[in-house]
Amino acid sequence: MMRGIAAYVGSLDPRLKMAVALVLGPCLWKVHVAAAAASAFLLLLLAWPLSSTRPVGGKMVRSMLVFVFFWVGFKVVLDALAGVPVEHVANDAVQLSVRLIALLLLGLVLALSTSARALGLAVAWAMRPFVGSERAWRIALALALMVHFLPTCLETMSQVREVVGRRCPDVGFFSRMRMIPQAVIRCLGQKTWNQTLAVASRGLENAAAWESDFTWHGRDWVWAGISVVTISFMLFL
Repeated sequence: MMRGIAAYVGSLDPRLKMAVALVLGPCLWKVHVAAAAASAFLLLLLAWPLSSTRPVGGKMVRSMLVFVFFWVGFKVVLDALAGVPVEHVANDAVQLSVRLIALLLLGLVLALSTSARALGLAVAWAMRPFVGSERAWRIALALALMVHFLPTCLETMSQVREVVGRRCPDVGFFSRMRMIPQAVIRCLGQKTWNQTLAVASRGLENAAAWESDFTWHGRDWVWAGISVVTISFMLFL
């Protein structure tokens, strides 16, 4: 069932998913916190089966949640030291947590359900009438590389944490927090070089490589309508 849901979401048109993400992302900061919480819950239901297709998928979601709670906790401490009333601190912490989780889950669902190549083609398709083919493919390539790095960063962080936990089980918390970021940055630097070689070897550094041949299906119309109705309802809630 998990793989079936992931396959169905992945089969939707990348232009639809990109448009929904671009509209829903800013809306998550404006809608009522209850609507943002409902969005986060629905996105989590999508992110879980999508992440299950990855080797460390579940850990990716957990790492993202830990990241959010760490920075929200840091903000709570600073607000408390600044003398902000407790009720305002708690309210701000809840709202920031919900909105950040929803936003990060939105990006994760988009990255896991659509390949970086497909997103780049969608961007090139949308930008070509306005900026021309030469600029459109450069923008598309830049966005594709950026989107590709979101799950890559989460996977790398999860793998490094697992390796450190197995090889250095007796290392203290502060030593671990110093060791893990250094190892993650070093691994990501190597992946950046590999990604550059992949782009060059596949001939993606020209406009012809970013000509799209998308086909809009009936299910895309259905989900486009559902998305419009849902986002409109959230905005007027």
